[in-house]
Amino acid sequence: MKLALIGRDGVINTAKMGGVNHRTHLSIIDGSIAAIVKLSEAGFTNIIVTHQPGISRGLFDLDELEAIHSEIISRVEQAGGAIEAIFYCPHDEQNRCHCRPPETGLLDAIEMEFDCNTTASVFFFASEVEKKLSEAKGCRGLKCDDENHLLMHVHQLLTEVSSE
Repeated sequence: MKLALIGRDGVINTAKMGGVNHRTHLSIIDGSIAAIVKLSEAGFTNIIVTHQPGISRGLFDLDELEAIHSEIISRVEQAGGAIEAIFYCPHDEQNRCHCRPPETGLLDAIEMEFDCNTTASVFFFASEVEKKLSEAKGCRGLKCDDENHLLMHVHQLLTEVSSE
């Protein structure tokens, strides 16, 4: 299985101070939907991995998180791609959980759910804690930012894969 782990804030959508706490605040980064479609076409299983501490802080609830994720999934599917699953941690730093990045609980759960090893995956991330999570599991980490956006990384990755 070719596995693409995709961070959400700063990778698919614009990260906002305090987080995206309502679907009307969701701003998709140009090219990110097209990048996920390209990954789908290349046979990758796409999984969003996201840390959403605003839930435990009471800034939004699970229904709103689901609405935000439904919007992202809908846009990807309308463009011809697929997101197989979304794994999220709802905890903030006050909670001592195993799923809060850089702890590995989210990726451990993906390994159990999909019977795979995330070490062989590519992880597109934006934050330092996601980088640490990627490194802790031995994933190939690719940092997304304004200069190195998801679509650019996907183009490079698919060029490498096709030349192998």
